[in-house]
Amino acid sequence: MYDLFSDFFDSFDVFPVYHEENRCPNCGRTYYDFQKSGRLGCSECYKAFENPVRSTLRQIQKNTTHTGKIPSGQSAELAKKKRLADLKAQLAKAVSTEDYELAAKLHKEIKNIEG
Repeated sequence: MYDLFSDFFDSFDVFPVYHEENRCPNCGRTYYDFQKSGRLGCSECYKAFENPVRSTLRQIQKNTTHTGKIPSGQSAELAKKKRLADLKAQLAKAVSTEDYELAAKLHKEIKNIEG
């Protein structure tokens, strides 16, 4: 079976030196296993090998946080949903701190966006 990531990693010296052979407490894989396959064994591997994986990702791509992709034509709708969620969270905080003037402004802005 052809493994694109394994070939990619073999062609570059992107892996940091990681001499400890710690094992993932969940699946038992090592960082060396990741180097050879280009795949982590489970979600716990991200915690077990956080520092070397983060270092590797920084060398490969500009960010270590996955932000996902937005399907074309849907970015405006997703931005609107995110804005509404942010405003509603701010509104809840304003009400809990009894900042009713800010709460009224936020409520009005939410109603304008929702139509």
